[in-house]
Amino acid sequence: MATEELRQAFEALLDRAPALIFPRARALYFNKYPLDGREACGPLRLFIQQEESEEQIEPRLLDGEPRRMAVVKVRPRTMAVVHWQQPQAPEPQLLEDYLNRWGLDQEPLMVQSEPWFREGGHQQWLKAPEDLLWHREALMPERPDETS
Repeated sequence: MATEELRQAFEALLDRAPALIFPRARALYFNKYPLDGREACGPLRLFIQQEESEEQIEPRLLDGEPRRMAVVKVRPRTMAVVHWQQPQAPEPQLLEDYLNRWGLDQEPLMVQSEPWFREGGHQQWLKAPEDLLWHREALMPERPDETS
């Protein structure tokens, strides 16, 4: 289960992320900015490694009028713990304390042979909490052919 700190960090990161229609820019953003924030300075950083998104248009009745609502849901699938600008794995206690801060399980971590984006450091992947979700809804504009 995701902690409140992790939920808030995830919300803040996704609120600033490029839209889903710009996958390359979005991927670069997730490689560059950790959940720890733009001013992160600790030896470990947490990144979104892979996400899953769902977009749909749902019919809604608003004030008795049929309308359309755009609904977007994003879930992280995997996260990367990066030993910032260090080629070796972090000390086990440092890693345990860091993951505990976020309420994440240490097992199973998948050690990666390549460093994080642009030599960012040693990386290990872990499964993201299932209940971590970014959900947004927006009323779609009426189409000209729908007005009377």
